[in-house]
Amino acid sequence: MVGTRSGRVVALTAVGVLALTASACGGSSSDNGGGGGSGSAAKKVGVILPDATTSPRWEANDRPSLKKAFDAAGIESDIQNAGGDKAKFGTICDGMINSGVSVLMIVNLDSDSGGACLKKAAAAGIKSIDYDRLTLGGGASYYVSFDNVKVGELMGQGLATCLDKMGKKTANIVFINGDPTDNNAALFKSGYVKALKPKMDSGAYKLVGDQTGLWDATKAGTAFEQIYTQNQGKVDGVVSAKADSLATGSVKDTETGKQVPSALATPEAIFQDSVKTVIADGFQPKSKVCAGSYAALCTKYGVQ
Repeated sequence: MVGTRSGRVVALTAVGVLALTASACGGSSSDNGGGGGSGSAAKKVGVILPDATTSPRWEANDRPSLKKAFDAAGIESDIQNAGGDKAKFGTICDGMINSGVSVLMIVNLDSDSGGACLKKAAAAGIKSIDYDRLTLGGGASYYVSFDNVKVGELMGQGLATCLDKMGKKTANIVFINGDPTDNNAALFKSGYVKALKPKMDSGAYKLVGDQTGLWDATKAGTAFEQIYTQNQGKVDGVVSAKADSLATGSVKDTETGKQVPSALATPEAIFQDSVKTVIADGFQPKSKVCAGSYAALCTKYGVQ
């Protein structure tokens, strides 16, 4: 099974703050009560995280990293979690807009509810940032994420590398995709399909399963078990979507056709000989990764 690190949160947070600064600056120097990004600096930023279940990163990594970055930049912040509830997401959105945030940053639960929030923000003259997930049709002012097609390509290349090291010239492979309501899932898949297409077209790799895991570890595991059973255990590899330098540019909103100004962090695939970078960059502590039976492996692969 192959995947990439779930997020270089420090890098992603950094580009988020850069986009926030860009949102908050510019325009007239007059004060319009906290909306519209006028003035020379943000007065307050509102952040809506999606849940605490699809990934532990939202509360364990993103929240503290964002808070630390905002504090360092001298920006007041209000970070709340919608808990996977679309109604609560809308309530939080309304509350932040009414409280006079200068910039609203969201991780949507889906494009419909996320788009409704972004449109309210725009009507109130508040700049907005799609963080990690592009809200299709939402019209966010900026988009901050990883280059998710590249993430998918690295996943596909990683699987091929692993199978080569195992001496597998032919292989049955499985795709466990992300939630189809999340645009990132489509981007990841387009990347790993692109990377593995030559092998599949040549007949070296046979795709024997292609299902969604809905960003839910239990459902993803069940989907794989079903595929594994259907193929009588003949599965050689899996690409699972439930997986710095900066690049700037734009990402196309496929619903509106507009290019959204974007800041994209470059993803990095992690293998045995590069796992030490996860510790070195502070994303995970050595005490957590190198526990129990993994301690010897950490020593073997140079984790400091």
